Amino acid sequence: MSKRIPSLNWLRVFEAAARSGSFARAAENLAMSPPAVSQQIRALEAHLGRPLFERAAAGVSLTEAGRGLLGVVGDALGRMEMAAASLAAPGGPPLVIGVSMAFSVGWLIPRLPGFTSAHPNVTLELHSLLGRPETPPRTATLWIAFGPPPPGTEGEALFGERLEPVAHPEIAAQVRTLDDALAHPLIEVADHRRNWVQIFGGEVLPGGARVTYVDTTLSALSLAGAHGGIALARPPASNDLVARYGLVPCLPGFGMRGVEEYHVLHAAGALLDPHAKAFLSWICSEAEKTRRTLDP
Repeated sequence: MSKRIPSLNWLRVFEAAARSGSFARAAENLAMSPPAVSQQIRALEAHLGRPLFERAAAGVSLTEAGRGLLGVVGDALGRMEMAAASLAAPGGPPLVIGVSMAFSVGWLIPRLPGFTSAHPNVTLELHSLLGRPETPPRTATLWIAFGPPPPGTEGEALFGERLEPVAHPEIAAQVRTLDDALAHPLIEVADHRRNWVQIFGGEVLPGGARVTYVDTTLSALSLAGAHGGIALARPPASNDLVARYGLVPCLPGFGMRGVEEYHVLHAAGALLDPHAKAFLSWICSEAEKTRRTLDP
């Protein structure tokens, strides 16, 4: 006789741990204790008769069996949540979109009123994607992330980026060369780590460099606006933020073109409803306008 279906709570805990890559973060997200999360995972592994995670000091990663299960569980839980939302909202469920935070605040949100006014019957629900990899919520129909599309997804390229040192005008006025920048803190997004190294063109930063690490490009630009050092803007996605914080280029004309792009993605083979198709068409059109403003 085949085994009965695993406990829904086991699957919910497994999905949270798999997406966060950490039992501790899963416990925080689910308002549980880490030992309780570990116990639920062990119970599920015992039920299935195989390990789902590789445990290590730096965190956990999925085994091949775990990766296979995540695809099924994530889809099933997402469908259940969307069905519940549809029953609770007479107008239909919202269009859930995951968005890289810098892209969201610096580029998407200033343009979003154009979409909502043209499509008043579409209810949007935006979720910020943080960390690496940028994992969307399981209920997301579309998500906008930086970097190559991961396996199991498809979508459209929007545009790339440049890295440009920017600072408060009082600091920028003191910087004429890259060596001058070393007199000020260099603000780096912790997930990127080596962007300033690439700007200086070496394997490590020059001696005497002081680095302040933050968690997002939004925080980096905000700190630069508060006289906290020199940040790396990421135009065109960060153009509105640079203007908002009153930042100016430290070395006008100097910059480094990135090798990756933002993409709007969805699950491979997914059938998009009319609302998702409308948003996809709109954002690709807006991205094309932005691309036409970029340097060749």
